Amino acid sequence: MLVAAPITPTRRAFAELLAEARARTVLLVSSLREDQLVWQPAPELGSVLSELDRIVRFEQQLLLDESKHQPHLQHRSPGSPHQASSSYDEWFDQMTDVRQRVLQELEHADVNEQGSGERYRRVLEHEYRRGESILEILQSLGDPYRPVQARRLPRGRRLADPGAMARFPGGVVEIGADPQLSPWPEERPVHRVELAPFWLDVMPVTNGDFMTFMGQGGYSIREVWSDEGWQWVRESQIGMPQHWVWQDGEWRSRRMGRESPLDFTAPVCHVSWYEAEAFARFVGKRLPTEMEWEAAAAWDPETQSRRHYPWGNMPPSPHVANLDQLAYGPAPVGALPGNLSPTGCYGLIGDVWEWTASAFLSYPGFEEQPSSGMQPRFGRHARVLRGGSWATRSGAVRATSRRSEQPEARYLFSGFRCARDA
Repeated sequence: MLVAAPITPTRRAFAELLAEARARTVLLVSSLREDQLVWQPAPELGSVLSELDRIVRFEQQLLLDESKHQPHLQHRSPGSPHQASSSYDEWFDQMTDVRQRVLQELEHADVNEQGSGERYRRVLEHEYRRGESILEILQSLGDPYRPVQARRLPRGRRLADPGAMARFPGGVVEIGADPQLSPWPEERPVHRVELAPFWLDVMPVTNGDFMTFMGQGGYSIREVWSDEGWQWVRESQIGMPQHWVWQDGEWRSRRMGRESPLDFTAPVCHVSWYEAEAFARFVGKRLPTEMEWEAAAAWDPETQSRRHYPWGNMPPSPHVANLDQLAYGPAPVGALPGNLSPTGCYGLIGDVWEWTASAFLSYPGFEEQPSSGMQPRFGRHARVLRGGSWATRSGAVRATSRRSEQPEARYLFSGFRCARDA
């Protein structure tokens, strides 16, 4: 399976990766009607067509001479920069034109030059990310989505007792990614952090776990909610995860426009940070910080070294992680026992993004990169998610990956696991 990082920095390798990414994008949207392409289901989401436009605009801005040093161009002139498309056919024509020029530039590019190869890697991962955004839009649209390609998930298995936790011994750990592993500035620089010992759930919180919270009145217990969370849940009249419905005497969930009986063994999905925080407080725990999450996912206390992924340094495959947009939902917990961290936690990569307690702030020593094409929007209100979801391309996630969202967001494929002090 092709992945974006780390890869051999050759022109041919980049050309093949760019082609594979674009073929997957086209495959993802090829079954959609025109009205599905242009419909914006919620203010916080774009349309599928707008996400497709973002892919081409970003590629043009970073990789073509006319714009690669101007990542925030606003002017419109023929051919430069990319003009918003009004239909899929128009987008396809513009996309083809931009890609042909990119490949012409690539034939003469020195991808070993400082910053050059990183731009191609960033364009690849950006397209991977936009693919996940498209799936989030399709989930919010509510229309049945008929994928051209899909794969079956293995059955779950009991790998640990319900509520089991693994202990991280604490100590000084390395956090963050070096430029060879990640093209995104928000994951840098590598720095050392001292952590106190803590416990982390071996498994993510499941639908069944969350049902217990609901059944015992969790949404109406003021004490487990923060002030902002309580105001949000009252004003929004929230009483269950998004896309859940009670029908004909059973709980059902809607996934990509199709309803099915709720799988109580799968990780809970489409919950906000407020809901995750309230659940954790309800069971006498808390959400992990993102430093704790990354340490539990990648740091080996015995060897005092870190891994790219929980299972080691090999890139993800379907045998170890539910990624790559082809399962169209989380796997039951324990379905992929190879997805195991040195600390003893399962499923930290794939299935659902996991909320952490941390605000989305820059790391110590962070330096802005004006030519990066996408500046991080750091802020104390946004919260960090880790680990990727089933809708994340395998080349776009690692133990250091950071995603930020507002605490009320529920449109993304988000779940969580809990922590507590040791």
